[in-house]
Amino acid sequence: MKYIIGIDVGTTATKVVLYDENGQKVASAQREYPLIQEKMDQAEEDPKLIFDAVQDVIFSLSRKRKITAISWSSQMHSLIGLDGNKELLTNSLTWADNRAKNVVKKAKAEGLAQKIYQQTGMPIHPMAPVYKLFWLKQEKPEIFSEVKYWLGIKEYLIYRLTGKLVEDLSMAAGTGLLNLKTLTWDQELLSQVGITEQALPKLVKSSDVVGSVKEEYRRKLDLDENTKVIAGASDGYLSTIGVGAIDEADFAMNVGTSGAVRCLAKKSVIDKKAQFFCYPADQGYLIGGPVNNGGIVFEWARKVLLGPNESAENFLTLAQSAPVGNRGLIFHPYLGGERAPIWDANARGSFVGLTRSHTKAEMARSVIEGIVFNLYDASHEIIQSAGKPHAIRITGGFVRSDFIRQMLADVYNLPIIAMKNSESGTLAAMFLGRQALGLSRDLSEIRKFVSEEKVYFPDPENVTRYQKILPVYREIENDLAKSYEKLANLQNKLQ
Repeated sequence: MKYIIGIDVGTTATKVVLYDENGQKVASAQREYPLIQEKMDQAEEDPKLIFDAVQDVIFSLSRKRKITAISWSSQMHSLIGLDGNKELLTNSLTWADNRAKNVVKKAKAEGLAQKIYQQTGMPIHPMAPVYKLFWLKQEKPEIFSEVKYWLGIKEYLIYRLTGKLVEDLSMAAGTGLLNLKTLTWDQELLSQVGITEQALPKLVKSSDVVGSVKEEYRRKLDLDENTKVIAGASDGYLSTIGVGAIDEADFAMNVGTSGAVRCLAKKSVIDKKAQFFCYPADQGYLIGGPVNNGGIVFEWARKVLLGPNESAENFLTLAQSAPVGNRGLIFHPYLGGERAPIWDANARGSFVGLTRSHTKAEMARSVIEGIVFNLYDASHEIIQSAGKPHAIRITGGFVRSDFIRQMLADVYNLPIIAMKNSESGTLAAMFLGRQALGLSRDLSEIRKFVSEEKVYFPDPENVTRYQKILPVYREIENDLAKSYEKLANLQNKLQ
């Protein structure tokens, strides 16, 4: 039997799934690694630790098996600097690193940020490597001048295994340096940053074969010279096609610690307000909005309202006992700043409308409703531009309960399709491997490997109630937005 390995390189862990050539899951493994957060807004990782984790999980599944391909799904927006010998000069600055926020503020004031969005589809936020490069140039000029190659974490891992520096379109799009029209590195932006095209990886397709594993690692990982390393793609693109959302008819939603709503469009779409991203991929353009505040806010509320030893099930049971809308209690979930839909790293959370008569159950439900309202607003401009989908396909830990799934159906006023397969990223990476090996051709064939668990339909009465609440939620958010920067500065002073 021959096998394909799908690897999902996440922010705090790498998960690997072993599939047979028929696309059936055989086994899986996972290794975690720390996020370095020693300074305000810092969020780095050690690329060597991630490479060690990747080797561990590959070896745990490859022993005495014929591995024909290794394919990748990866976190986006990371930035790593290498010297002339391709040795590490920096850690990996992850998507969660916000130290470039003042660079973004200045770029917005000068009109550069809007220009970057218009040319690349990259939202105006410090997560973007283009802004991290400006920040490094300004704050760490010695390191910036010494770096000869800039790349992301997936590109680094592939380089270590194969010796080749390549980057697929979906990952390159997340740098803020890829031109949407030409699908090449944007020479004007490179010049403004102060780097050349030679400092960046060669652009390839996600299903391209990069090469074979270097002999050193073939021996170490029990692979052979015929094991092909596939370029792979971003977790955003793969978690979308990995649930069968391959056109505008279906949106994909994944909500774990953070979350995102995405769809695959035939043409590029740019929003006048820059509220969603538009990233080219091998098949169309990925349009969507990522949110910081998903299950991480649910966990905060569980611990604060009920206590650290109470279960998520107890919190959900409590929330379900409260009425829809919580008698006018509204929660904005911006506990960790926010990306879509407001793109404000200074945003802060709030309960609004709280009275002495409100109960703990209503506070619990308002937290869940606030997370769902924010996801809906992250989708709103996408729906306006790409059209209303027939359904939304959902995955992730936050959306495992019937209660939250039904709430999504009621808020969106759309059927919600819960997917059986929670590993959509590795499944889609496996599919890219099948394409590279000639076992699959058209993207539509991925639906053969996708399974639905249950469909939830909107409750008309709840839909009516939520449609009355949402405009008030937005109005309050817009009013509070004027004070977010002042609040963030105050909190910094009082720490």
